[in-house]
Amino acid sequence: MKNLVKKYNQSEAILMVSLYPKKAELYSSGTSGVASYAKNITTRMQSPVIVLADKNKRPHFYEEQGVLVNRCFTKSKLSLWLQVLKQVVRFNKVNRVVIQFDFGMYGSLLATALIVPFLLALKLLGKKVYIVSHHVITDVFKLRGHVGLGNSWFDTIKGNVYNFLFKAFYRLLGLLSEKIVVLEEPLKAMLAEFVPQHKISVIAHGVDTKLKPMNKIKARQQLNLKKNSFLIMYFGFVNWFKGADIFAQTFKNRKQLLNKNVSALIAGGESPTMKGKRFYQKYFNQVLKTVSDSPVVNMTGYIPQEDIRKYFSAADLIVFPYRHFMTASGVMSLALSYGKPFIVSHELSQMFDSPDFKKTLTEVGLKKSDIVFNLSKYSCLHTAENVLRNGIKRKMARLALIEREKRDYSLTAKAYDNLVEIKPRYLFGKSLIFHYNSGR
Repeated sequence: MKNLVKKYNQSEAILMVSLYPKKAELYSSGTSGVASYAKNITTRMQSPVIVLADKNKRPHFYEEQGVLVNRCFTKSKLSLWLQVLKQVVRFNKVNRVVIQFDFGMYGSLLATALIVPFLLALKLLGKKVYIVSHHVITDVFKLRGHVGLGNSWFDTIKGNVYNFLFKAFYRLLGLLSEKIVVLEEPLKAMLAEFVPQHKISVIAHGVDTKLKPMNKIKARQQLNLKKNSFLIMYFGFVNWFKGADIFAQTFKNRKQLLNKNVSALIAGGESPTMKGKRFYQKYFNQVLKTVSDSPVVNMTGYIPQEDIRKYFSAADLIVFPYRHFMTASGVMSLALSYGKPFIVSHELSQMFDSPDFKKTLTEVGLKKSDIVFNLSKYSCLHTAENVLRNGIKRKMARLALIEREKRDYSLTAKAYDNLVEIKPRYLFGKSLIFHYNSGR
C-alpha cells in the first residue's frame, strides 16, 4: 500500500471521488451509472488518477488499468465525507479533486448535503475542486413521482422548501468549486440561473466506442427471445422520471407494429438508490403489475455486464419515455455505442439542442420530429412505427456512427485533462485527443 501511495502521490495526479464498478468490471449491476462513467474516463485520462470510491464491504486498495482505486467510504453514512477527507489528506501532494455528483448516488439526503462542509474543508486545504453535476434540478414539482411529492398543501410547502434548498445548494457549489461540469449544453443554461456562466463547463457525455454489437439472431437465441418479432426495449432502472410505467402502459396490449408481432422489454429492475423508499416501492409494484397483466411486456431484473451487449444487439428500437430532462442519458450513450435506433420523449429531446447533435441530425437528413414523441400512447406508437421503417433506421444508424466518434470517451477524458489544466504529455502510455467547452 505504501508503495502505491508514494507512486500516485504527486502534483500531476488528480483525485476523483465517485462510485466505481467492481474490479475487472465496467458496467456493474446494482450501482449507479455514474460508476461506469467514471471508469470510462479515468482509464483513458493522461494524468495519474486516484479514485476515492465506495467500499465493497471493506476498505480496499488496488491498481487497475493505470488507476489507483481506494475504496474508502460507505454510502449513506454521515461520516462519508470525513472518510474521503482523510484520504485527501493522505495524498497531500495532489491538489486537484474531481467529484462526480448526483443527488442519489451517495445515499441519504443528509449524507449528500454534508458535501458542503467537505467542500469548505477542501477550500481551506488549498485544493482545486471540480464538480461534475450529473443532475440539474431546477423545479422539484416536475419530479413529483420521483421524489414522492403528492398534491396536498403539506407537499406543496415541502416542494417549495426543496426548490429553495436546491437553488441555495447550487449557489454554494459554485462558490466552493473552480468549475461545475454538466454533460449536455442545455443543462448549462439551466444551471446558469444559479451559478455564473464562466464557472460552468460542458463536457458531452462520452460514448464507449469499444463496444460492438453481435449478430441479432444469435443474441436472441442466447437470451431465449422471439426471433421474428420487433423487440422494443426500455433499458435501465425502473424510475418514474425515466417513464418506465409509461413504456409498460403504452405497449401493454400492443401486439403488432407495421403488421409484425411485437415483444416489449423492460431490461432492468429496481433502482438501487431508490428501492428503500416507500413511495418508490409503490411505484415499482405498479409497474410490475402492468407487466404481469400484459401479454407483450416483460421485465428482466438487473442485467449482468456480460448480457448488456446481447440485449442491445437483440433490440430493434430503444424507447426513452422521460418525463423530465435533468440529466444526460447513460443509456443513450449505450444506444449510440451499439448503433441502435431510438425514439425520445419531447421532454428529453432538449438534449438534441446540443451543437453536435443538431449538426449531425442535419447531416444525416433527420428532423427532431422524426424521433420525438409526446407522452401519449398514440404519439409514442406512431413515432416507433415511423423509425422502424427502413428509411429512418438507416439514417439513425449513420447518426449513431457519427455521434460515436464525436463523443468517444477518449475525447471526454482529454476534456477532463484540459479542465484540470494537465499539459499535453504521455503518462502510463496513454495518448490524448481534445474535446472541451470551457463555458467562457
